[in-house]
Amino acid sequence: MEKQEYKELQATCVNGGMKAFARLYETVYREMYYSAYYSLADDADAVEVVTNAVRSTFNNIARLHTENAFLTFIMKTLCTCIKMKFKEYAGEGREIRYDKTKLRPNDDGIDVKQEFNRLPDTERLIAALYVGGRFRPDEIAHFTGLSASTVRKKLEKAMEGFALD
Repeated sequence: MEKQEYKELQATCVNGGMKAFARLYETVYREMYYSAYYSLADDADAVEVVTNAVRSTFNNIARLHTENAFLTFIMKTLCTCIKMKFKEYAGEGREIRYDKTKLRPNDDGIDVKQEFNRLPDTERLIAALYVGGRFRPDEIAHFTGLSASTVRKKLEKAMEGFALD
């Protein structure tokens, strides 16, 4: 999508344009889903947090005041929803465990989900944003509110933790 079109869609979206919001969402939905999927226990939780993030972003879209802020706004919202799910898991005493029965139908080969599930919450979120969402460490820092150096350190630690043979 051209920069000018993106800017125009964002302006329309801020003024309540559902179609403009949908077009902007189309540019990021895959990254959102995979970031959530690899951060959380299963597909259902990933769908739930993406849905909540999209709903919250749409309801608060008038807060966008800067050009090209949509991506940052929706990804920050997604990260907040994922962190709330982490808290929910902790409150239930629930650990993220590998469960092949809860994998998406097309998951095969290396059990990447299993490797993600072995990481602590913050490292898993950062790795998911990096691998699943294809975001750069500086973008991840902006989305999560962590410093860029913290993101790089946690990403390095997460990548070392993968036992991919």
